[in-house]
Amino acid sequence: MVGKETVQTTEDQVMKRDMPPAFIKVENSSSKLVQAAQMLKADPYSVPARDYLIDGSRGILSGTSDLLLTFDEAEVRKIIRVCKGILEYLTVAEVVETMEDLITYTKNLGPGMTKMSKMIEERQQELTHQEHRQMLVNSMSTVKELLPVLISAIKIFVSTKTSRGAGVEEAERNRKFTFEKMSAEIIEIIRVLQLTTWDEDAWANKDMEAMKRSLALIESKMALAQSWLKDPHGQPGGHGEVALRVILDEAGKVGELCAGKERKDILVTTKALGQMTDQVADLRARGQGPNPGCMQRAGQCLQGLDLLFGKVDGASRRLEALINAKQAIARRLDAAQAWLADPNGGPEGEENIRALLAEAKRIADLCEDPKERDDILRSISEIAGLTAKLVELRKQLKLQPHVTSRWHILPAWKLCCCLSTLGISPTIRGKGDSPEARALAKQIGSALMNLQSKTNRAVANMRPAKPAVTLEGKMEQALRWANNPGVDDRGVGQAAIRGMVGEGRRLAGGLLGPYRHDMIGRCDRTEALMGSLAEMAARGEAEAPHARATAAQLQESLKDLRQHMQQVMTQEVSDVYSDTTTPIKLLAVAATAPADAPNREEVFDERAGNFEAHAGRLGATAEKAAAVGTANKTTVEGIHAAVKHARDLTPQVTSAARILLKNPGNKAAYEHFDTMKNQWIDNVERLTGLVDEAIDTKSLLDASEEAIKKDIDKCRVAMANVQPQMLVAGATSIARRANRVLLVAKKEVENSEDPRFRDTVKHASDILSHTISPMVMDAKAVAGNIQDKALQKAYLDSCLRILGAVGKVREAFQPQEPDFPPPPPPDLDQLHCSFTVNWG
Repeated sequence: MVGKETVQTTEDQVMKRDMPPAFIKVENSSSKLVQAAQMLKADPYSVPARDYLIDGSRGILSGTSDLLLTFDEAEVRKIIRVCKGILEYLTVAEVVETMEDLITYTKNLGPGMTKMSKMIEERQQELTHQEHRQMLVNSMSTVKELLPVLISAIKIFVSTKTSRGAGVEEAERNRKFTFEKMSAEIIEIIRVLQLTTWDEDAWANKDMEAMKRSLALIESKMALAQSWLKDPHGQPGGHGEVALRVILDEAGKVGELCAGKERKDILVTTKALGQMTDQVADLRARGQGPNPGCMQRAGQCLQGLDLLFGKVDGASRRLEALINAKQAIARRLDAAQAWLADPNGGPEGEENIRALLAEAKRIADLCEDPKERDDILRSISEIAGLTAKLVELRKQLKLQPHVTSRWHILPAWKLCCCLSTLGISPTIRGKGDSPEARALAKQIGSALMNLQSKTNRAVANMRPAKPAVTLEGKMEQALRWANNPGVDDRGVGQAAIRGMVGEGRRLAGGLLGPYRHDMIGRCDRTEALMGSLAEMAARGEAEAPHARATAAQLQESLKDLRQHMQQVMTQEVSDVYSDTTTPIKLLAVAATAPADAPNREEVFDERAGNFEAHAGRLGATAEKAAAVGTANKTTVEGIHAAVKHARDLTPQVTSAARILLKNPGNKAAYEHFDTMKNQWIDNVERLTGLVDEAIDTKSLLDASEEAIKKDIDKCRVAMANVQPQMLVAGATSIARRANRVLLVAKKEVENSEDPRFRDTVKHASDILSHTISPMVMDAKAVAGNIQDKALQKAYLDSCLRILGAVGKVREAFQPQEPDFPPPPPPDLDQLHCSFTVNWG
């Protein structure tokens, strides 16, 4: 009864369509149960009664399930309507141009955001799928964080525009960025709400974003790389070569995201260009750059770059077309189902189905498998025919009973004219609510769902095998395949090895000379062993002795590569993350410099460039930690999300700082920059914590200790060569690394439940914290009089005390030995047994 009343009062057409069949199923099943009870009362052994009982019970369960599912889907649509309302109202931000408008906008937006937040909170608590729940929580948290930023961005735009101050364009960019970011998160909420299985689109979207980012980075570096290749005197290791290696690195990333021939073409081209680049760099390092051989090799590399860019661009466009078509089908499907559920639906529903079929055909045209393509095309043709039939039915006239049947021989327009002349106003409707039309609509709805499944499967089959997200997961998959190369794992094991090798080569790109060659050599050896083993398995020799020997070598090579990659990555994290916030603080100082400060603009531009480069290094290093560290899947995904947010936010922080620079003393500009700066710092702090989770703490402390030793050596050189600036730089680096060790130790203490471990680490940390300030003071003293031997000795002693304190912190993380040795086993010679027997 409650369900029927809900159907009568709801405006949800899909619910009105799907609820009645479930009611009928429950009612019929209930009747069967009543009949079964009556029959069993008369004859407890009646076979038909037992059949009725079983069918009725099944029907009750099935019908109740249908009712609950229909109601749940209606609740989801209700939340989505609220989300779409917020999306529409967000667009009003673009027309807010006065403070009065801003106040009105904020008052109207607040209640809607509160309602959406409450509904999402209630919904995520009902979900049983943990990943979907977390995705909703993350997106809603981002929306809440961005709300004050949006208000701040609108406020600074209105302020600069009304006062005709400088920085209107930057303010407008800030406003647009925040609006688009919030809109994207709400769209993601809507998408997640509609998921009923695992999130099949998440990695596809990430792949597309990664490809676009790589393509943009390749384009930005292309001119510099081409100039280096064209210049016979281009210096090896200079900006041109670095740009070229970045291009090859990004192209390799794109290749790993492709499948089949496309993937092979890109990776083979990338590897060949990498070898040519090494040859050109080596020849130029020996002073042979102008020689014909070197110039010819550089020219070939130049031509190869254009070819590589075309391949990468084509791969990106193809994936974008596939994903866009797949997502367009999902968007159109809801509207099409709503039209099918409404007997009196207008022509826009037919247009939705036609557009949906066009997107499905686009996927079919991109299919590599002819069977899949033909299957999709058959479904498209069938749905088009059924839809045309339904449209025709809905156009046919159905007159009310008081209109006699003889009028049916007239066309619709003439019928209406005749009836109006006679003073008759009949209700004229199509046959959309006839049993035939309803059955046809249901059939089309099922066919559309089936078509979506086929296109989703086709897109999935055109994507490469996905290895595990974490390094440990890849390692497990790789070793599993190496142990059983003859077993078909759909290419996952080899994909995992290729992923590890790709990350190794990316790490090699940031190394110098022999270190880079060493890493590349390990990667090449692993890849060669994988190729040999795969060829043996393809020939059916997987169990042969030579295949077993190759597999054993591959396993050792994988373990060696993993260990070396983690060492390199940990050292990079120790260097890059020793200080995360100084560049943004220096940017803030430059942005708030007095209007009459000398070289104000130049200093700001330099610090803005340093800040953006620093943010780029933080993101790139974090991605390496996610790929090569010991993180779990949740941490890896958290790192990727934080890196993406940092990349989006960094240029907006620079824009906010520039607005403040152009409007000195403007309170709104200062508040806006402060809001953006705090957003960036909070995100980087979250990223730092995730990076620390992704790597082994003891390895990080080892790397920090080694780096401090090198800094001390640099300081010795600086004092010997009378270079106070170099000394100050070394002392600053030591202090930052020591503070980083303190931060890591503090987090470990907070996360540990072992009181003994916590006390040990805390004691060592306290000692370290008391050594930093004296070292800084001694550094200042020796920098002011760098040739004073007594000051030099005092400073070096302070450095050594810091080094010793860091060592104590590191030792606190060593496995703890037991306090007392275990007691020795008893001497059996001294063992006496006595017993008595009771004979009863």
